[in-house]
Amino acid sequence: MKTTPLYKLHDKMGAKFVEFNGWHMPVWFDGLKEEHICVRENLGIFDVSHMGEIEISGKDSEVFVDYIFTNSILNLSYGQARYGFLCNNSGGVIDDVIVYKMHDGTFFICVNAGNVDKAYRWLSDNSSNYDVEVTNLSDFYGQLAIQGPKSIQFMEEVFPQTDISSIKKYRISSLVELEKNYEDKLKWRCPNNNNFLIARTGYTGEEGFELFVPNEKIEDIYKLIIGNPGLKPMACGLGARDTLRIEMGFPLYGNELSDTTSPIDSDLEKFVDLSKKEFVGKSNIEERIKSKKFTLIGLKMNDKTIPRSGYKILSKNKIIGHVTSGTFSPILKRGICLGLIENKFSNLNEFQVEIRKKYEDAHKVTYPFIK
Repeated sequence: MKTTPLYKLHDKMGAKFVEFNGWHMPVWFDGLKEEHICVRENLGIFDVSHMGEIEISGKDSEVFVDYIFTNSILNLSYGQARYGFLCNNSGGVIDDVIVYKMHDGTFFICVNAGNVDKAYRWLSDNSSNYDVEVTNLSDFYGQLAIQGPKSIQFMEEVFPQTDISSIKKYRISSLVELEKNYEDKLKWRCPNNNNFLIARTGYTGEEGFELFVPNEKIEDIYKLIIGNPGLKPMACGLGARDTLRIEMGFPLYGNELSDTTSPIDSDLEKFVDLSKKEFVGKSNIEERIKSKKFTLIGLKMNDKTIPRSGYKILSKNKIIGHVTSGTFSPILKRGICLGLIENKFSNLNEFQVEIRKKYEDAHKVTYPFIK
């Protein structure tokens, strides 16, 4: 099982670990509830070095990325990012990704941990007709997420030479201090020469940043961050990251998305630009729109029962779908979930979830669950 470069440090810090997509990852440190609330109200840091990074470079890089990506990237400015999907020919999702247009004209794609090899192979296989180079940078980069309402203030304290406030949401830039202090100390450098990157992105619904740092230096940077004499972020695990993203209604690959589940099934069509002349899977996605079979809904339990992934969703005792992601919301103090149901039942408001062989009442809510 894989581990991140911070595994030994996290073990010393008392982290509890779980297996996630072939990685041994911290699920919590001080407790899921405490970490969740800290990110909502203050500041937290996550090790997300299991995520992957792939670079597309070459003369045809922009045209190629526009072809393999459901969202439009032709109008992106340098440093701008966009969320969307890599789809297969049938319209199912290979991965949901963030694409960054770098200042040298290359494209930097952040992919999910369990899909790195699959996405890299798929991108390589589809690049044969384009003058591009597909490079897997996942063994070079680790990744840290700084999340919470105090993240801007904190980042300004830790990295005063980098103009943090100038990095707008869904933008990426270089970390000036780290480039100055560490670039000559790297045993090997990133081929794209972007060794230390900072993006104003996240997976919690809060203000935040994601740092792409060479694996060989990520422990130094992590210690620098948690040792800041001013604001201090709480170390957080994947447990809080999951409950935070469910509260926001953010999809997780393998739950809301899959090789057979399209963005249309999961009501994510706003990240699919059908005005584009072509992208992989477009024709089948258009067909799925015409004959939409499923829809993704948010449910809030009427009591404190907790829905979990895979539980059946019912209407008047008839099974009409299943829970894709569920949890107990520390903010709402209620069980909440996302679920895929048959589209013909999407106008209903009252549902049931089968929990421990009992049908528990729930009502439909518009996500994000918290505003």
